[in-house]
Amino acid sequence: RSPKWCTAWIAPGLAGSTFEMSSAFVVAASSSLAGCLSGSAHRAGWRRGVAAVQSSRLARRSSDLDVKGALGRLLCSMGAVAVALALPKVNGRRRPLTGRRHRPVRGIVQRLRSGSLAARPAAAWKQRGLFGAGEVLGTGELDVGAGFRIYYEEHGSATGVPAVFLHGGPGAGCSRRMAQLFDPNVYRVALMDQRGCGKSRRTGNSGDQLDDNTTWSLVEDLEKLREHLGHEKWVVSGGSWGSCLAFAYAAKYPERVLGIALRAACFFRDEELEFFLGPGPGARTSKPEDWTRLTSWIKQEELSSARSIAKAFRTAFLGGSAELSPEDAVTKWINWENSLTGAPPTNVGSEQGATISTFGPVVPALPPAWPKFEKPPLAKGKNWPVLERSMQALLTMHYVAEGGFLPDGTSLIEDARKFNFPTFLVHGRNDSVCSVKNAEEVAKALPQGELMLTDGGHSQWDSANISAFVEATDRLPRQGKGPQGDAFGGASV
Repeated sequence: RSPKWCTAWIAPGLAGSTFEMSSAFVVAASSSLAGCLSGSAHRAGWRRGVAAVQSSRLARRSSDLDVKGALGRLLCSMGAVAVALALPKVNGRRRPLTGRRHRPVRGIVQRLRSGSLAARPAAAWKQRGLFGAGEVLGTGELDVGAGFRIYYEEHGSATGVPAVFLHGGPGAGCSRRMAQLFDPNVYRVALMDQRGCGKSRRTGNSGDQLDDNTTWSLVEDLEKLREHLGHEKWVVSGGSWGSCLAFAYAAKYPERVLGIALRAACFFRDEELEFFLGPGPGARTSKPEDWTRLTSWIKQEELSSARSIAKAFRTAFLGGSAELSPEDAVTKWINWENSLTGAPPTNVGSEQGATISTFGPVVPALPPAWPKFEKPPLAKGKNWPVLERSMQALLTMHYVAEGGFLPDGTSLIEDARKFNFPTFLVHGRNDSVCSVKNAEEVAKALPQGELMLTDGGHSQWDSANISAFVEATDRLPRQGKGPQGDAFGGASV
């Protein structure tokens, strides 16, 4: 068209913030310009340029990748101009971007104008809310050994796409609201309390829940549940600790995964634990007063690392510390977590402390409450902690102290390079528990990964995180493949 029209494309490119330096852009620019300048291959040049841009994975990368600055923005502008110049002429004028054949170009142009050829921010979609509460298809308990019986529920459509949602913590337990992240007419969603929490506790005191409670025992519980429900494959989803467990399961049983939708990626690597709890840079530097209140009772030699701090708290929780009572250990730990997520302080002796805080806006159509755990009779002299949520605190201490039972969490990211199914990663830029760098790093490794950055924090119930996660679960059935290679909306249940 006119130079003025091309300038309208160049300006957004020069004003863009971040772009990946991909060879696809170079191919797009050179192929399209070659077609234009030759005077005889407008259409061929246009097709090569568009194909190169479309084939790139730029839209599935983080919006804050390594290479920034003028060169990246210049290449983006070159790509835009190249596509423009390569459009075929009609009566001496460039053909406008209308009609079915130009839809791919229009999409690219819109993304070039908005500077969004990197990660797709959640703001790019309309605001989404939770789905209405679907039907509870059934409940049950599954004996997984070592004295544990795993409580589970299924929600949604009996003929829907099989899926499971893994709660965080470790030890946070499930709520039926988690099923509302999935369309009840499309999915058949399983929710389960993991070992030692919710309704999946075995007889004994709090400390007895820690024996035989590791990442890999939870992975095996998950596989046993899949077999019990009769699913050939299923969508694996979750948040925070649930994302780590999902990656561990997918690494061991990739053939059983249709796709993944996760929030707040974490891998329990040492640097992540230090970010969350350690004495160095991280959450401590953003919440110095809260961290001092958390650790003021710990001896100096035990403040060397996040794992040593967690071990001190686990010892105090189980009654082995002269400096801190179990109740105070729970209170300090929960208040530290609350300070990172924006929840109000709590006290284990108050009525307020008996309820897990709900973050974010009130969502309509909440389903009935998740069934409560009935405390079994205990041995003489043994008592359950006064707060239901205290088991989450203990299990989190336990897993942090043991490094998530992962010798090297980085291996999970390496395993992710082999995934051959779509993976959506939702992550809040303001997450103070799981660094956004985790999501950016694994997004680069995933062959079919898309990073959806939001303006939310750590909580699943931040409105921005809800919106992005619902978008992800809506798109998964359209992008994934079932056991026979079809769209997995027809996967075996």
